[in-house]
Order: sequence, then structure tokens, then C-alpha cells
Amino acid sequence: MATITLNYDARSVIAKKALDFLLTLGVFKIEEKQSKTITELDLAIEDVEAGRVNVYENSDELFRKLRGENVHN
Repeated sequence: MATITLNYDARSVIAKKALDFLLTLGVFKIEEKQSKTITELDLAIEDVEAGRVNVYENSDELFRKLRGENVHN
């Protein structure tokens, strides 16, 4: 089955009537998509759950790690 996506001005009376007419023909159906918007918070929680987060005692430890020094001195 092919999919057709229509973009139209929902305030346009002519566009609404044309769409209503197409739907009355019985050869088209409307499928509502349940798309969940993924927020930055969702991505951050996913990172934590997947173990992609590093924890440092303080900023000095972080900068030692960034410079490639041994962090556990």
C-alpha cells in the first residue's frame, strides 16, 4: 500500500472540502501516527541507563582525565 502525505492549510475551507470529498470516495483512509517526541531529557536518561555517563569527584579530576593524566593519584 502506498502512502500519501498531504500538507495543507487547515484553515482553508476549500482544502477541507477537497479532503472531505476525497475521503467520501472510500478509497482512502486516514492513519493517525502516534509519534512520541524524544526530548533531550529522554536522551540523557537513556545515556545514564546505557552507562554512557562519567562521574568525577571534582573539576580537577575531570581536567586531569581530559589531559590524559592518571585520574586516581
